[in-house]
Amino acid sequence: MSGRFEWRKVSTEYREVRGHERRWLVNKEEILDTQTGHVEKRGVMRHPGVCVVAPFLDDDTILLMRQYRYSLDGELWELPAGTLEGREEKGRMAAAETPEECAARELKEETGYRAARWEKVAECYAMPGSSDELIHVFFARDLEAGEPESDAGEVISEVRAFTTAELEGMIGQGEVRDAKTLVTLFYALSRRPSGARIAPR
Repeated sequence: MSGRFEWRKVSTEYREVRGHERRWLVNKEEILDTQTGHVEKRGVMRHPGVCVVAPFLDDDTILLMRQYRYSLDGELWELPAGTLEGREEKGRMAAAETPEECAARELKEETGYRAARWEKVAECYAMPGSSDELIHVFFARDLEAGEPESDAGEVISEVRAFTTAELEGMIGQGEVRDAKTLVTLFYALSRRPSGARIAPR
């Protein structure tokens, strides 16, 4: 399919920058469909990707954080996660670190924990209709506690352990509403012999 479409014009309207770090771009893009001759005009967020981590205290217990989100003016229960360091290349974003490096850094910064064992479980796109943001899903085990080192602007009010049964109940009651957290928890719950048992509210 890639040979069918030609990018005719890309103009970057916004760059999210924190210190030396470029986080994402918002572009206006014009794309020619060479089969139909139609030119599609789209607003697209170009993103280096994110990592999300399920930290297992044991096989039946996972850490979540209660985090304030400015866009919602409210808090969500979430797994540790963060944006890969990126660099700008020809109107798009490229990762400037590995997903594994990002996952380990975010786990330490947001919870204080380090993990001795890592497993990459999956990749999925967050919003493919308007962004190329790729989510890298990790499990972290054999945790060692330490002090968190939150970034400026991050507001994490609580880090708490939940059993898988508690997480199933929270999901069923709509208490976990962050998409990347839900995807990761579904992977974690489905790995158990009993599978995921989410009772609807």
